[in-house]
Amino acid sequence: TFSVAADIDYKEAVDVLAAVGVLEGSDNKFDPKAELTREQAAKIIAYLDLGKSTAEALPAVKVFNDVEATRWSAKFVAYCADAGYINGVGNGNFDPTGKLTGYAFGKLLLCALGYDATIEEMTGASWTIKVAKLMEKNSISKGTSKLGSAVLTREEAAQYALNALKATMVEYDDKGSTIAAGAVTVITGAKKAQAVTGVDSKYASISND
Repeated sequence: TFSVAADIDYKEAVDVLAAVGVLEGSDNKFDPKAELTREQAAKIIAYLDLGKSTAEALPAVKVFNDVEATRWSAKFVAYCADAGYINGVGNGNFDPTGKLTGYAFGKLLLCALGYDATIEEMTGASWTIKVAKLMEKNSISKGTSKLGSAVLTREEAAQYALNALKATMVEYDDKGSTIAAGAVTVITGAKKAQAVTGVDSKYASISND
């Protein structure tokens, strides 16, 4: 797919994600060993959720102080913020060029799969423990050897995203009630996440293909 293919270790992941429009390079180069940035991650999530054409048609809105509406990533960051996937780094900022660990990107992918960050306790002091368990359950980091606490490269992020495409999406029959006490939010009565099942009749049979 890219002119630097020889430098890419996760070739299948990069090829698949590029083919479906989730990943793009510059001047036919992908820069696989570069570290994933927070705004690049937001774009990947928006593309996975919506598809390329819909994601690119999103309105550019300034949600964080350090992401102007004119910035290339503004629409993707705004989408992820509106979906509840990201909260920024504090003081109204997002740090678009900041780096993401495997756990942080894994959390985004889990949210895209339908997991609720509050219900699944992927917030607070022990968020990485909860994320690590769900990542293991869904094989999000399968095929990679780096610790989840380490910063991801672009090609490692591609492998994470490919694994997420193979994972089962989930939904909640009942998300319970939300109780806010100062800076703490607690959800009670929420049911466990269940695998999404299709109801469209056109998918009811399998063809010879």
